[in-house]
Amino acid sequence: MPAAARPELDHGFVSTPQEYLDGRTIIYTRGKGLGGSSILNFSVYLYGSGEDYNRWAEVVGDDSWRWENTQKAFQAMERFDTTGVKGYEYLANPNAKDHGHDGKIEVCLPAVLEDGVATSMDALINNGEKINLDPNSGDPIGISIFPSSNSKDGRTTSATAHLVDGPDNLHIWTDAAMHRLVFEGTKVVGIETADGRKGRQIVIYLHASSWTDQCQVSCNKDVVLCGGAIDTPKMLLVNGIGPAEELQAHGIKVVKDMPGVGKNVGDHVMTFLVVEVDDSHNKKYAFEHDTVLMAEADAMWKKDKTGAFAVHNSSIWGGFLKAPGLEEWPEYKALDPAWQEFLCRDRVPTYELIGNCTLIPPDAVLPEGSSYITGVALLMNPMSKGSVTLASDKAADKPIIDLGFMTHPYDRRAMREAIRLTWTKLYENADMKKYVKKTIFGPESLSDEDIDAFIKVAASTVWHVNGSVVMGKSEDPMACVDTNFCVYGVEGLRVADLSVCPLTPK
Repeated sequence: MPAAARPELDHGFVSTPQEYLDGRTIIYTRGKGLGGSSILNFSVYLYGSGEDYNRWAEVVGDDSWRWENTQKAFQAMERFDTTGVKGYEYLANPNAKDHGHDGKIEVCLPAVLEDGVATSMDALINNGEKINLDPNSGDPIGISIFPSSNSKDGRTTSATAHLVDGPDNLHIWTDAAMHRLVFEGTKVVGIETADGRKGRQIVIYLHASSWTDQCQVSCNKDVVLCGGAIDTPKMLLVNGIGPAEELQAHGIKVVKDMPGVGKNVGDHVMTFLVVEVDDSHNKKYAFEHDTVLMAEADAMWKKDKTGAFAVHNSSIWGGFLKAPGLEEWPEYKALDPAWQEFLCRDRVPTYELIGNCTLIPPDAVLPEGSSYITGVALLMNPMSKGSVTLASDKAADKPIIDLGFMTHPYDRRAMREAIRLTWTKLYENADMKKYVKKTIFGPESLSDEDIDAFIKVAASTVWHVNGSVVMGKSEDPMACVDTNFCVYGVEGLRVADLSVCPLTPK
């Protein structure tokens, strides 16, 4: 769901100008509503590499985060329909034994492959790429059809999965933005919200015994912040938990000096790569510009969720791949040895390619007999780090978001190679060249200089922001939470969202 079409569902974050992207700001969409960003995202359902979690366990010093344990957690959450693959088993065939079937997140593969998908994937296979029948096996290497958190009834969000039919003691307040934490010393005993419906503030005291006019509720557990990697660090900072110098600059009383809050921000970076193709490859463009066909598809979807809209843009496929010659890059050799070892593990991709997205730019006009392919090149394992800092001491104000894109030399090299390899594999292999007519959106050539120039004007986010309240060992001065999500030095407070990631999962 494009956020631009539903601005009321988007928090409307915008980054600071990015030095290595020609000073461009990045629009950072975050879902505003029950379900958070799961109401807006692409619904792609991928675990990441098993090595992400093994590395996570190594960094935080807790083997419970290793792949063999996190895999069980994923399986417990999902209701994976592995029976829907019909007619393309050679491209996708997850083993039912490797997945969960009793969880609340509906997961499936497309019932029918979209026009052109098999043609493009076959072309890569014929030119030497490995097919991966299940990218959620712990080893994502190869090209795959990506499962999605959807069912025949539509997308699964974190709200539909976990809030509908919730426990009796679950009370949901909407239009109640968090205002502050309530402390007794350094112990969190409640929260305060700004309730727009009633024009007043509501205080929840966790040790209170009953509902009152002040909405006091009884609870002997912890406050758990789940605001995401932008809002969670902001709420900690405005409540006096963060770098002391930064807090004092805004006149905020320091409850806990914690240098890592709002730091270590990571994200994947991507660029679209779009070509005009002969419509013998696919007829997406003609369908999207035929008002009669679109109206018929809309009517069928609204009636019983069948028809063309049940197929159109439903088959996202791609690959997690390793760049050849990685170990010879000077930028790789300059990395910490622990990162070098991690990047060379067999199950750790250097980059991701995606082969079937919507038209970019969306207003591009193509001649009769033409259609398009929109590929994507994505940087894995980003080394660049950004930050989330305060613009003021007010909880209602948006924070300052510096994504730090491309600030690390390794990222600039890896992104350059990702674009070159993605373009070559998608559009210049022997089986695909016959379809390609011209470039719609991409670098002038595949030289280093032209790719670097393209990155500056085209690279953007994949909206995978993480790491701003990082998990780590107690002796790590930048660690903010322990492996049970408890905030160091602050009793009664936990963080449970992607803020805690010590690396950016794939």
